[in-house]
Amino acid sequence: MTDPGPYTTPEQVRQIDPSIPNDTDLTIYIMSAHVLVWNSIVSNGCGANYSVAHLALLEAWLTAHFRLLQAGIVNSESAGGASESYTIHQDTFLMNTMFGQQAMLLDTNGCLASLMGDIEDAKTGKKKKRVGLFWLGNQQRNPAR
Repeated sequence: MTDPGPYTTPEQVRQIDPSIPNDTDLTIYIMSAHVLVWNSIVSNGCGANYSVAHLALLEAWLTAHFRLLQAGIVNSESAGGASESYTIHQDTFLMNTMFGQQAMLLDTNGCLASLMGDIEDAKTGKKKKRVGLFWLGNQQRNPAR
């Protein structure tokens, strides 16, 4: 399977986040989102039933997420002394922004949620338990019930 390149455009991302200035180059954010969509949703088959339009939406929301994380999330502003403070979370991945949360919501197959679980397991040293059809097929059943 050949990578077709990004599914989304800067215009689609700006529809999601109109606060992005027109002179902001979104290329690196779009490419980051595309790498995530391509590797975690498309090439592994998790999003096999997703249309190109669906993938473009996921990529656009992820692009806005990456851009906001890099720009910083303003948690307070003041006009008199002209100060701002930013919050940067490092452990909750896509849950950090409303854009990442929306991407997870639109990912109805749970590909991104699975990735988040894999990342959390790797950070905590947990090993992922693989469940296969063989295991599911060997469940004990009580015929007397």
